[in-house]
Amino acid sequence: MGGHGSGRRSNRWTTDDCLRINLSNLKQLGNLQRNWMARHEEVRSQYGQTTARLTVVTDVHCLEPSPCLRVTGHAFGKVINCVVYLEEQPLPYGGERWFALCPHTGRRCTALVLPPGQTHFASVKGWNVAYGSQRECPIHRGHRAIYKAQERRKALSKYTRKPTRERLLDKLIERQVFVDEQIDKLMEMVFRCDAAAGARRRGNGW
Repeated sequence: MGGHGSGRRSNRWTTDDCLRINLSNLKQLGNLQRNWMARHEEVRSQYGQTTARLTVVTDVHCLEPSPCLRVTGHAFGKVINCVVYLEEQPLPYGGERWFALCPHTGRRCTALVLPPGQTHFASVKGWNVAYGSQRECPIHRGHRAIYKAQERRKALSKYTRKPTRERLLDKLIERQVFVDEQIDKLMEMVFRCDAAAGARRRGNGW
C-alpha cells in the first residue's frame, strides 16, 4: 500500500543518504568563474545531528594548472581530502557551463555525492547509488518536495524579488494539494478494502 518499509529494498545507498555538491549551486555563489579562486564552508546535518563540516575550494586557472574542486574536512566520522577536476563548455551566447569529471568513470557530471563511510566525492553513477525518489511512494515524494521548497524559502535573501517568492509559494501550495489528494486516494482505497472484507465475512456467515 506504499507504507513505510514497503516496496523493493536493497543495501544500496540512496542520494538521500549521501552528501551532495551541486555545481549549479557553486555557480550561483559566484565560485565558478574564469581566473577565480573561492572558498566556503559547509556544515551538513541529518535528523538534528551534524554529519559533516567541509571546506570547498574552487580554483579556476589560479594556483592549479587545471580547474578543480578541492574538498577537505570531516564527514560521517571520516577525514575528507579529495580533488575533483572540472571542465568548462563555452555557451553560444557567452559564458560557460561547468562540469565535474567523475573520479570513477571519467565522465562529466553536474553533481557529486559522498556516501556514508567513503572519503571522496564522485558522481551518482560512479558510486552506483540509487536516487531516493525511486524507493518512495507518491506521498513520501510529495513530503520531500515540500520540505525542499520550505528550505529554499528559508534560504531566500531579503533582496529576493516578490515574483520569485510568489512562484515558490505557489509551488509549495501545489505540492501540498498533491499530497492531500494522494492521502485521500489512499484512504478511499483502504475504505474500499475494508468494505470488501466485511462483505466477504458476512457472506461466509462470520
